[in-house]
Amino acid sequence: MASRTFRLAAIAAAAAALSACLKVDVPEDAFFWPDSRLAAEQVVLTPNPPPAGAEALILSYAGGTIGATRVRATAAPRPLILFCGGNLFRRSSAGGFAAAKLAPFGDVLMYDYPGYGETGGEADFANFSAAGAVMAETARAQADAEGRPLIAWGHSLGGVVCTDAAVKARADVLVLETTTPGARAAVDQQAGLMRPFVRVNMAPALASIDVPAALEGFGGKILVLEAGRDETLAPALSRRLARELEERGLRVERLVFPNAGHNDVGRQPDFESRVAGALAR
Repeated sequence: MASRTFRLAAIAAAAAALSACLKVDVPEDAFFWPDSRLAAEQVVLTPNPPPAGAEALILSYAGGTIGATRVRATAAPRPLILFCGGNLFRRSSAGGFAAAKLAPFGDVLMYDYPGYGETGGEADFANFSAAGAVMAETARAQADAEGRPLIAWGHSLGGVVCTDAAVKARADVLVLETTTPGARAAVDQQAGLMRPFVRVNMAPALASIDVPAALEGFGGKILVLEAGRDETLAPALSRRLARELEERGLRVERLVFPNAGHNDVGRQPDFESRVAGALAR
């Protein structure tokens, strides 16, 4: 759910013009951009790998290997951050930016999703969940061995992925950056006022995504980062997410970056100071 998402606005507008209800199918892979899809649609990503000296890890899960990287930036007891990127994220093309954004807060553990980069397997929710479980276990083991708190940090699509990982790993903090309460909420938001004219049939794996429900009983702090100029996942989704988490009695703090877009919260001049303050509270 980064810069390229499944959009319904044009379809909905056409449906409204026809004064009829249009059926739209949203398949399970609508939000995924594995290497095969990049190649088919001739999308070329600019290289931006993790910094020199980062430790490459090869892990295993049911679908094959997982390509992962550990960036060592701080000594214990500073946190270990498990990072789950957006739907275009690969370590080779965004690992450098992710490391630079997160290194002020701790060490970073990042990985490629199934079908992306150096991780094998098909890009589907079953494999995403299986790979995420291995990463959660790895992050928890590394954090415990080194005496570090564990932060799970999900951007966009990664908010859904890291929610599951945070629960499995019993993370101390979960950061949800420019993400959504669920896939249906994102589709409804994109359709806007035309939503009543569109009958959406969503794949069961997508329809079942419910971040607030998945975090029921979560014991850590949740930090929601909202981008005021987000044109991919509208700011209203972050507000709704924070509200629904609070309604479940969870410990939530929302930080709004009014001038940020979907992918540049980390480039805001007050990003580091405000996030550091929130993590310390």
